[in-house]
Amino acid sequence: MQKKLSLIIVGTIFISFMLLMVISALSIRNLGIKNAEEKAQIIANLVQDGLSAHMLSGTMAQREFFLKKISTAKGVDALWVVRSNSVINQFGKGFSNEVARDSIDEEALNSATVHKQIIEDSGNVKLRVTTPYIATEHGTPNCMQCHQTKEGEVLGSISIVFDITEARTNGILNALMILGFSIVIMLLVFLIINRSMRPLMEIFHSITFVMNKAQEGEYVRRVRCSSQEKEYQNVKFGINSLLDKLEGTLTDIEMTVKKFLALSPNHQPDLLLETQSIVHELSDIYQFKRTIEFDEDKEQVYHRIGSILQHDIGLKDFVLIESGKNDIHPNIVFDASSQKRSINLNCRALRTKQTVTSDQFRDICGLCNTSASHLCIPYLISSDLELLLSIWERTPEELTHTKTLLPKIQNYIDAARPELVSKNLTEILKVSSTTDALTELYNRKYLDEYIEKALSQAKRNGIIYGILMIDIDWFKMVNDTYGHDIGDRAIKALSQALKANIRESDTAFRFGGEEFLVLLYECEDAMVMQIAEKIRLAFEKMPIQSNTSATFYKTLSVGASIFPKDSDSLWKCIKFADIALYNAKDSGRNCCKRFDPSMIETKELRNDF
Repeated sequence: MQKKLSLIIVGTIFISFMLLMVISALSIRNLGIKNAEEKAQIIANLVQDGLSAHMLSGTMAQREFFLKKISTAKGVDALWVVRSNSVINQFGKGFSNEVARDSIDEEALNSATVHKQIIEDSGNVKLRVTTPYIATEHGTPNCMQCHQTKEGEVLGSISIVFDITEARTNGILNALMILGFSIVIMLLVFLIINRSMRPLMEIFHSITFVMNKAQEGEYVRRVRCSSQEKEYQNVKFGINSLLDKLEGTLTDIEMTVKKFLALSPNHQPDLLLETQSIVHELSDIYQFKRTIEFDEDKEQVYHRIGSILQHDIGLKDFVLIESGKNDIHPNIVFDASSQKRSINLNCRALRTKQTVTSDQFRDICGLCNTSASHLCIPYLISSDLELLLSIWERTPEELTHTKTLLPKIQNYIDAARPELVSKNLTEILKVSSTTDALTELYNRKYLDEYIEKALSQAKRNGIIYGILMIDIDWFKMVNDTYGHDIGDRAIKALSQALKANIRESDTAFRFGGEEFLVLLYECEDAMVMQIAEKIRLAFEKMPIQSNTSATFYKTLSVGASIFPKDSDSLWKCIKFADIALYNAKDSGRNCCKRFDPSMIETKELRNDF
């Protein structure tokens, strides 16, 4: 770059000097020609005046000496005079045959104008000037005194040939002097420029090198310059300070982000591009976190996590499994698997709380034999809640690529963790407030919420509910005989019998004390009584252990009603089932009774219903 710039500058100067040389040579040549032309005009005027003087003095015969004397003047190579036809007719041809020698003489006589001609050969340069003499009676002398002619007529001409070779030679010598001077100046300029531009080129190359390294993502390089001149040092300091700030800022951002964001091990080497990527990921995670804050429950959060894993991160075959304490049994909360997959309680990742991958050991798990390449990652959300991500890939290469995505997945799980903990705690609190602690059945408080929802749905869709009111026979005797701890065992045994003998769509409540309520979804009369009998017989056969290790058995009384057959009010139907329950107790206990209006004894009581 330095040589190229120096050559451009020197070349420009050389071309300028060459042009100057050519112009000077041409100027010297033109100046020589101009001097010769002026000298020719002077000689022509001198010859004219001399001839006129000879004619007036009557010594015209002696003009030949005069003309030879002039022709020997310095620089004059040849001189001759030509008479016009009118003068020849009046005075004759004169000495030396003073007639037109060539076409130039004839043209000068005919046109009455000065003619010039440059004659060049390999060795000499000559200038010929042919000047006509024009007759006039107003000047001094008066031409009409001697010549029989008219005003303005050409009397003759004089041709003078000058040798201007010296002028050409002087032009060439001057041009060579200028050329030599130009070469010396160019060499000096080249040396000066080359020396002056060395620190400039040094800092330029250093800046180029540093910028190329920065383009490749390497920001540790700095500009160097050996020159101590203030301007160069200012440039060096400015660029290096900017690079120091840029590198420091990018490094600080990366270190700060690492505190709360997992970075991919194969992140981009360019800190600037990596920072841009991190900022985008932070923005996406922040938007995700803001969104799940307003989700109603864990299921919605799980769905959003699964949607991000599927559409943003690009996982194709995977499931999300929730597990934990407080009766949170392993269950699939998001299913994006290519085939139906079941949950195995012996899952190695769930059991060991460690990541399990198929490339660790052949058939390491034994349960994920549906794919040769699989990956299971457990995420501890809280002490009560755990999330398992199981991924299946078609090839080991795809599995390797999926592993590079784990830090990004970790970031989303970390962002969702507080919301999952909060919503899980909310669900636990809700369950604890609506669930009986002893039996783990819904309590009376939840019954109010359930009936409000169930009633509107039942009326809208024409749903039939069978209602069972259940009570343990002679329960007070159990408490009095064995104590309240054994009474609680009896109540728990009844709750187990209910869970084992009702359907998933049915709902059981601990209504109060030893009294239980069961709402049977879409259940007709015959099925209601069948389920009631099934519960009664199951409980009758359940042994209850006392404090002395002895066992005893208890029986049930069951009252049943049908909504909306018995009433269009669920609460009234519950009351009717309660009336049927008391009817069963009055009938000897350990039996099931279907409500009948006749069970309402008094007219006043009937009016209430």
